[in-house]
Amino acid sequence: MDWGLVLISQGIPAVIEQEARPDPADPEPQNPDRPGRSERGRPRAWRLRVEPEVLERAREVIREYRHENRRFEWQRAAAAEAGRDRSLSWDPAVLLWVLVLCLLHALLSPALRSAAWVDVGAVRQGGQWWRLFTATWLHADVAHLASKVGTGALTLGLAMRRQGPGTALCLSLLAGTAANVPGMLLRDPSSRALGASGVVMASLGLLAGHAVVWWRLSRYASKPVWISLGAAGFLFLSLGVDPASDVLAHVGGFVGGILLGALAAWFRWGRYEKLWALAFAMLALGPWLWPWLVPGLWTSR
Repeated sequence: MDWGLVLISQGIPAVIEQEARPDPADPEPQNPDRPGRSERGRPRAWRLRVEPEVLERAREVIREYRHENRRFEWQRAAAAEAGRDRSLSWDPAVLLWVLVLCLLHALLSPALRSAAWVDVGAVRQGGQWWRLFTATWLHADVAHLASKVGTGALTLGLAMRRQGPGTALCLSLLAGTAANVPGMLLRDPSSRALGASGVVMASLGLLAGHAVVWWRLSRYASKPVWISLGAAGFLFLSLGVDPASDVLAHVGGFVGGILLGALAAWFRWGRYEKLWALAFAMLALGPWLWPWLVPGLWTSR
């Protein structure tokens, strides 16, 4: 449409038309680019028709127009992509994650809970690495559990719909587990930590990191990327810097989520959704089963 207006503004008569649909009474036409593929299901294309004697001039005008507006061409592609994209919604499958957190909080005995949280001395001196994973499923009390479930159900549910359930769960667990590492290295050996804070902040980071797909459309599409990162940063400051919470794990989970979300979006890791789901199952269950499989490991410090 805009090309037609550009040509008319330059005194070049132009007609915008749409190709006709095949007549149902005629033999079904075939797509020349894909032998055996019918043309009936292909969307009708829009065309710009000009007189032959002004064809070269029309091409030159359009080339100049596109060159002058190259910084804004991505917006048209983004609008078309947004019209097809339905991933900005919430995945109810996240309620299974919520259910598991609630069941673990209700059913685990104090002995098992103490053997699963991040005990800095046990991890550093005893090599009990699985605590970095199992601690992301535990909470100190009902209020702690409710705060993480309330926030995580929203952010992780959105990330699961955006990235894919298995991909989002696996990446958020990886980032949340990695977020426990700085505290394990920097804190006193007698320190302890637990909670899904890192996983929740990682899911927020996944949503922010996904914004790098704008750069796939154009290198000029920086504004929506920085807006997305800024909005996520504002939410993080609102939710993740309470001095009474594990701010170090929050920061680590959020930054790790942004990095993994950006990589997942740029390299389209969601194409391997089944593999990510399998990896999540192994990372979620393996650390809990490992101490049972190796005699003498499942002990509290």
